[in-house]
Amino acid sequence: MIKSYQNPIIRGMHPDPSVVRVEDTYYLANSTFEYYPGVTVMTSKDLLNWQTLGGVAKLPAQADLRKSKSNEGIFAANIRYHNGYFYIITTNFAEFKTFIIRGKLNSDGIIEWEKSRVEINVPGIDPDVYFENDRTYVQFTGYIDDKGTKAIRQVEIDLATGEILDGPRILTYGTGGRDVEGPHIFKKDGWYYLLVAEGGTGEGHMITIFRSKELWGSYESAPTNPIFTNRDHANEPIQNVGHGDLFTDSNGNWWLVCLGTRPANVGFKQITNLGRETLLYPVEWENGWPVINKGVPTEEVNLVDLPKHAAALDNKQKVTEFIDDFNEDKLRPEWLTLRDALGNNLTINDSCLILRGNDLTIGDLGKAGFIGLRQTEHEEVFEVKINDKKSNLNAGSFGIASLIDAENHAAIMIRKDNHGFDVYRDQQIADIKLNEKIGHLNKMPASFKLINTKETKTFSVDDGEKEVSFTTNAIHLSNQAIAALNTGDIAGLYARNGAIMVVDKVKRG
Repeated sequence: MIKSYQNPIIRGMHPDPSVVRVEDTYYLANSTFEYYPGVTVMTSKDLLNWQTLGGVAKLPAQADLRKSKSNEGIFAANIRYHNGYFYIITTNFAEFKTFIIRGKLNSDGIIEWEKSRVEINVPGIDPDVYFENDRTYVQFTGYIDDKGTKAIRQVEIDLATGEILDGPRILTYGTGGRDVEGPHIFKKDGWYYLLVAEGGTGEGHMITIFRSKELWGSYESAPTNPIFTNRDHANEPIQNVGHGDLFTDSNGNWWLVCLGTRPANVGFKQITNLGRETLLYPVEWENGWPVINKGVPTEEVNLVDLPKHAAALDNKQKVTEFIDDFNEDKLRPEWLTLRDALGNNLTINDSCLILRGNDLTIGDLGKAGFIGLRQTEHEEVFEVKINDKKSNLNAGSFGIASLIDAENHAAIMIRKDNHGFDVYRDQQIADIKLNEKIGHLNKMPASFKLINTKETKTFSVDDGEKEVSFTTNAIHLSNQAIAALNTGDIAGLYARNGAIMVVDKVKRG
């Protein structure tokens, strides 16, 4: 029996979690914003250890991310299961379209997602879908005037076509917190419960709940709202807690998944490089309302007084380093690109990843020659082993990069000259751009490395005889630097202008 576990259960940028259980298996969806493929789906048998199945939206017909700005794209994806099908409902902010994509499990246990979508013409974001009596209802964060006023609204739709059959009608304005969003409806003991997030996805973030005897309302507020927040618990290591989803395990115990951050203390500042992560908490019911983890979002969750919940956790929580030696014939699902697939510019052959650079940079709003992994810890090393015999710079450059958005990123790059290889620091912080030569190597490099700490990021390149490096402050690539919390740092491989970067191995840990 597991007596305690650590949050987050899914580390690195995995915001807006939504969970559905199908028999004894759990499926979880996260938002991905400008990263491709859109909507990450994971699966678990024990709630603590999750396997990435991959992205849902891989075609522009499903979600066109090609013109997505930073911190736009896929907002608040939700996953549900009904009559043998999975349903992902989300909004692509780049198109400002809300839609449903349907999927079905194949014989290998993989969800095959349909290549088309069903659009729903609602003026808002953060949609969820609720099924009852062969009818389909969509709840969403609705913009109700031209001043940005929001409310939780609901429509009934034709599931096959997306046609609105009833509504939209306002269910609640919330309790008064800003940015009421992230609605989820579920039914228990004759009551319809409406779970929402309020307060903005920052220090004031919180979860509130309402209930009604009728699906369309009116909804009464819980007497203890907000029911879950760390806005008044500044000393807790997890902050910005909100946007949750309630579900039951196989034994009927209730749980909540939600998002939160693990800010690092740097001097008198708190900075966030990891983005919003996925948290899990036990839920009890008292007087008709849910009580989540005794009311406090903690990093360590103690289940000593909750033996029924503990009994549902069959395996110990494991945190393992990521190693990819490209022995599979397809790309592992943990990898992300920007806005679209890279096509023939990204291949795997002879146990090597081959990345071909194009003329776009990661500062451009396009599909640059970049492929990355989420940063999952403040203290973490990202290492890349180069195949120096197969790699070819041509007239371009390649290296490794870390980015929080298009205007805040850093990279160490190499270019070929007549006497070896020049090393460049390529960095942008807001409107300040830097591209300077910082060293020279006599041979094609054997490896690149990014050392992350709470305070700094150190980029280096090594040819086996000599190392060249530079260090920048981690705050430059933090959520605080861009005044937004949607995404987290992504570290990855970066090639430009026809350079061919051939990689034997990548390690993150």
